[in-house]
Amino acid sequence: MDPGRWVRVPAELENSGPAVMAGFGPRVMLCPEPARGAALEVLYRRVPSVLRDRLIADVLDEARRGEVDLSGLWVARDRAGRILGALLTQPLAGKAAALWAPEVRASWGRARLAAALVEIALVDLTARGFRLVQAVLDESAGPQAARDLTRGGMPRVTELIYLERDTASPLPPGAIGRGSPDPALPAHPPPPASFHWQPYGPEIEAEFRAVLEATYQGSLDMPELEGTRGLEDILDGHRGAGLFAPGHWQLGRIPGEPAAAAVLLMTEVPGRDAWEVIYLGLTPAARGRGLGRAVLRRALELARDHTPRLELAVDLRNTPAVRLYGAAGFTVRDRRAVHLAILGGSGQASAAPPPQT
Repeated sequence: MDPGRWVRVPAELENSGPAVMAGFGPRVMLCPEPARGAALEVLYRRVPSVLRDRLIADVLDEARRGEVDLSGLWVARDRAGRILGALLTQPLAGKAAALWAPEVRASWGRARLAAALVEIALVDLTARGFRLVQAVLDESAGPQAARDLTRGGMPRVTELIYLERDTASPLPPGAIGRGSPDPALPAHPPPPASFHWQPYGPEIEAEFRAVLEATYQGSLDMPELEGTRGLEDILDGHRGAGLFAPGHWQLGRIPGEPAAAAVLLMTEVPGRDAWEVIYLGLTPAARGRGLGRAVLRRALELARDHTPRLELAVDLRNTPAVRLYGAAGFTVRDRRAVHLAILGGSGQASAAPPPQT
C-alpha cells in the first residue's frame, strides 16, 4: 500500500457509525511524510505539552536517521484535511508487529473511528504477510485504549508481569519449581537432576531447534500463540529481541534422559544496565521436577559478571512460573495488559480467542 494514498473506510464499516456514514465520513490513510509531525501531535496528545514538542522532534529525527520506522503511521482525516486520529504499527522480527492504541480527537463517532483505524491497520498487516499483532498497555493508557483495541479486533488476552532481581545474590534456599515448600512432599526430597549446558552453535543447531519446539507443547505462557507461526519465525523473533549473542542462548540436557531438556534465551537490554530472559522453556518430560530453579541458576551464572540486574516477563496465567520467580527472589516492577490479533491468510484479521478459564 503506497504511503499517502487515501483508503476509504470499508463499506462494512460505513454503516456502523455516524463518523463514517454514507461514504462522506473521515478517510484513513498511511501518513505522508510531510504530515508526520501533525500526526504525532495527535498520537502524543496525552503527553504533557512541556514534553510533547521535544518528544516529537526526537522521534522525527530518529526516523530521518532510520532508527525509528514511521512507515506504519496511520491517520484519519476529515474532508477538510484535518487529522482526527492517528495510530502507529511497527514491524517486529518473525512476522510479528507491534500496534500502539489509536488516539482520536473528541468528535462525533470517536469510538467508531478509533476502531476503524485498528481494523484497517490489521487488514494492511495481513496483506503484507504478518501473522501476529500485539499491543501492550500500561496503566497510563486508560480504559478507553483497551475498548478501542477490542472494538477494532484486538481483544485483551492476558496481563504480563514484568519482574527483576539483582544478579549478585544467590537463589534463596528452598526455592523449588512449585514456588514454595509443599507439606505433602518429603521433608528432604532427593535433589533434582542437573543440566549439562551448552551454548547455541552450528554443531547443536538441529537439537536446539527440536528442544525449543518441544518446550512450546502445552506452554502456559501465551497459549493463544501456539501454532500461529513456524519455528523459523519464532527463532527470528527471539533473535530480534535485544542484542543477539549465541553464547547467551543455552541448551540444557539431563544425561541419560534425552526427552528432558531446557532452553534458556537471554539478551542484553539496549540502553539499560540489565540482561533479559526472553525465553525459558522446559520440555514436558522436564516439568514439575524443580528444574526451573536450575535454569534460573544458570541465567544468574551467565549474567552475574556482566550486569547487576536480570529482568523477565511472565504471563499472569502461568501460575507455576509466577511462583517459581517469586521464590527465586524476583520482584514486580510493572504490569501490562496484552491485546492480540492472530492474522489469517485470507486477507482478513481474526481476533485471538479469549483466555480459557
